[in-house]
Amino acid sequence: MTGSAQLKQVGFYKSAEDVSAAAGSTQYSWEPMAVRYLEQGMTVLVSPGWVHDLLGRQAKIICQYSTLTDGKWIWPSDLVYYLRTYHVVLPDEFLAHMASHGWVVPELGEAELDAICEQLEMECGLS
Repeated sequence: MTGSAQLKQVGFYKSAEDVSAAAGSTQYSWEPMAVRYLEQGMTVLVSPGWVHDLLGRQAKIICQYSTLTDGKWIWPSDLVYYLRTYHVVLPDEFLAHMASHGWVVPELGEAELDAICEQLEMECGLS
């Protein structure tokens, strides 16, 4: 990733309607591999806040909020929960990207992670 490359976002749900629109009815064949991939992401932001299930069906805390990346894509920590629980659909482009890496997050160097963190700081107005 270069400093000017834009990270592609996936799974940043803002409302129950967003999750409902993405939810599937059954587990996808690629789901276990995608869950493993998402869990392997490099954490680039961590919040002291907790994430609750937007649909409220489980009415519980899902996880502590964090943002993860593989250097090209970026996703929130709760995406794993929504994938496992509601079988949310992931973009074909993201699925192809994960599959092209053998469902294993590529290692990122320190310079790549620094560039990603700097980009996120600028986008969030933290710098």
